[in-house]
Amino acid sequence: MPSAFSANHGSPRILVTRRDNIGDLVCTTPLLAALRRRWPQAFLAVLASSYNQDVLLGNRDVDRVYVFPKRQQARGKLALLWSRWQLVREIRRQRFDVIVLANGGWRYARQLGARQLLGFRERDNPPDRQPDVVVPLAAGAALHEVEKMAALGHALGVTDALGPLCVYPRAEEVARRREELRRSGFDPQRPAVAIHISSRRPQQRWPEQHFIEFIRHLAQERPALQFLLFWSPGAENDPLHPGDDARAARILAATRGLAVHPCPTTRVAELIAALSLAERVICADGGALHVAAGLGKPILCFFGDSIVAEWRPWGAPYVLLQAASRKVADLSVAEVLAGFRRLEGQSGTADKSRET
Repeated sequence: MPSAFSANHGSPRILVTRRDNIGDLVCTTPLLAALRRRWPQAFLAVLASSYNQDVLLGNRDVDRVYVFPKRQQARGKLALLWSRWQLVREIRRQRFDVIVLANGGWRYARQLGARQLLGFRERDNPPDRQPDVVVPLAAGAALHEVEKMAALGHALGVTDALGPLCVYPRAEEVARRREELRRSGFDPQRPAVAIHISSRRPQQRWPEQHFIEFIRHLAQERPALQFLLFWSPGAENDPLHPGDDARAARILAATRGLAVHPCPTTRVAELIAALSLAERVICADGGALHVAAGLGKPILCFFGDSIVAEWRPWGAPYVLLQAASRKVADLSVAEVLAGFRRLEGQSGTADKSRET
């Protein structure tokens, strides 16, 4: 396989592009760590998005994070086009040896001036619009996203990219969130269970009445527990950023008198910091799941129609529940309570607690 630089190149300039979702970027962190181990003197950069960039806060494997502005977060079309053009010019000036296309994007990446593009075959592109180095994936194999990223690393001579996910809570964010929660009665000395109720996809949503019944049952069984209720803020009918304010308000009202503390998070940095305060995490497949795995938290996770082999928690203790219908709503409260008890029975938390 051709290479943009020899295996003996001591300081290559590498750009990894990952402009999609939070969990996808979290699942790329083992590759970034392996690239840094292989080339300690490399200039290693990531092209993230304005949505997922906080995943890399405090990550010392990365020298520079370039931020691709999302359309939803831009202030007008002209401003968006101008900022994207400025970004292209800035990256071109870096003269990267290789751009690793973690989630495709040949059409955009070819503008960035690297000596070579490396990535998977892009299904909708003809043969002349493919990366310079096309990394094969075994036909029919359901690889985890971490394993797919490791295949990209292997094409560069990196053979140890299957390590743990890595996210780093910022100390100031953790302190701020802890103080906010204390004002609602949160006790840092009591074990806390994080429950994230939000999911963008209908197949991944558990009914709010189920959450209410689950919290009531578990609070009765485990009176020492307290609960952190996570959700994405906003109105459910917001066309750009739908949220779960109304659902969360109803759950909080129905569990009044129990140790349930509101924990809405707008930014990824807030999510990372607040999840670090929990002992265990309950959530559907999505960004919060992979952040929790990056923190080493034991996870009880709900899967709808997602492919388990590709998106299960990586490197953290977990119990995974998936209904035969592939709809999270069809999981019963009894099944989730049983899943939580199994999670408690597993070995203790692998919490890394790495504040920066």
